[in-house]
Amino acid sequence: MGRTESISFQVHPAHEQEQIDLMQKFRWSLLGTQEVRTSDSHLETRTNIFGEKELLSVTESAHYVKLSFSRDLGDPGLPAVKKLEQEFFALPRADRPSLFPGTILLWLFIWPFWPVYLFLSYKPKAAAAAELDRQTDRRRREIIEELERMG
Repeated sequence: MGRTESISFQVHPAHEQEQIDLMQKFRWSLLGTQEVRTSDSHLETRTNIFGEKELLSVTESAHYVKLSFSRDLGDPGLPAVKKLEQEFFALPRADRPSLFPGTILLWLFIWPFWPVYLFLSYKPKAAAAAELDRQTDRRRREIIEELERMG
């Protein structure tokens, strides 16, 4: 058997099959999946609005699927696939602007100027973010089509 490389990462259970399908396009073979559910409980002391201390039980939980993949390093088309893979995952995602930035206290003072913020700041930034996401999605589709042509 030839040399292989492997990778593993976590995904939300709802995106498991979508991620498997994507990775197979980059010639990764699924080695295994592992569903993980964790729950951690601990006590915290907090002060309520009346200044009284309260003891609370806090439970934090996580639910994800760990996916493990491998691929053959002897594949003659792998260098081209790796180049496309690197570009695919390096494409940027836009940061969405906040419709109501700042804190509630700040908004108590500036709410009359919100329409100015909306038209001069928020809308142009939101449009630029949407355009960047459209360009990224278009390029990702082109990369997937190129991978499919490579076989």
